Amino acid sequence: MSTPGLSPSSDERPHDDRGPMLLGVSWGLAALASAFLGLRLYCKLNIRRGLWWDDWVLIASWCTIVATGVTTTVLVKDFKYGHHDWDLDIYDPVRFMIVIYSRATITITAIVWTKTAFAITLLRLTTGMTKAFVWFIIISMNVAMGFGAMVPWIQCKPLAKGWIRDLHGTCWAPRVGSKIWIATGGWFSPHAFPCW
Repeated sequence: MSTPGLSPSSDERPHDDRGPMLLGVSWGLAALASAFLGLRLYCKLNIRRGLWWDDWVLIASWCTIVATGVTTTVLVKDFKYGHHDWDLDIYDPVRFMIVIYSRATITITAIVWTKTAFAITLLRLTTGMTKAFVWFIIISMNVAMGFGAMVPWIQCKPLAKGWIRDLHGTCWAPRVGSKIWIATGGWFSPHAFPCW
């Protein structure tokens, strides 16, 4: 993507770097999640209540949050992620795309597992139709978001067609993956279910 009015070879192109901001946000949120999870586990274990399923799902989601930070760090440090596309240093396109795809999958997994942990907590507080509705949300959300998490890996056959345009194969139409992510994100956002 180029800046309007500037040729790709123009010296007037901006060369700003958003990499440090990406790292700050990613690791800042990971630190916040770590503090929340640490306090939660400390309180539960301190009063000898033990851990329940929601705690284990929350621990798993924390692992995916940290993995998102790791993949973001790899992209920023190794490929200048956060720069404009003309300043990216994609010296290894295969590794770059695999890290990008992995980051997308891990990030979506982190989102769905944190919501699932909260929904599992709600299962202990609900009965009857409300409990059935919570189960519906848990199952439908994990199926839909699981599909969304797999989009980078299934949108092209063979997979390498995603970064080697001349390779024989097929890919979904542009923006199909984005539309799937918008649809699943919109359906399972706080606006779709006010109880979230």
